[in-house]
Amino acid sequence: MHILIIDDEPDLCWALERMLKADGVTVTAVGLGAAALDLVRQYDFALAFIDAILPDSHGMQVAQQIHALSPHTRLVMMSGYYYEEDRTLSQVPLVGFLAKPFLRADVQAMLQHAFADEAQQQEAWVWPTSC
Repeated sequence: MHILIIDDEPDLCWALERMLKADGVTVTAVGLGAAALDLVRQYDFALAFIDAILPDSHGMQVAQQIHALSPHTRLVMMSGYYYEEDRTLSQVPLVGFLAKPFLRADVQAMLQHAFADEAQQQEAWVWPTSC
């Protein structure tokens, strides 16, 4: 699994990257929306953690562009300014929202939530045998 982190805060990128790598995930981190879009054109990401406010763009615009380029990439918005109940978040096809600061348990729960449908599909293909 390859996950993209888009955030201009180096400390947050470092911490989130360490959390994800500890779970065996491949991680790429960038600080600009334009750089993220370039990467999405080149690589296949299972999920993108996107900061709501970036130096060169708005996170929701980046999320919409990622969705247009790679509809299968799951999108999680992160911010200390927006909150999960914010109606503008519904304009973007997000699987979740992380309010900063967050804990490792929050990240793990978000990953489980984001890929729950995939786990259910895999379980659906397993049938008990009588042998």
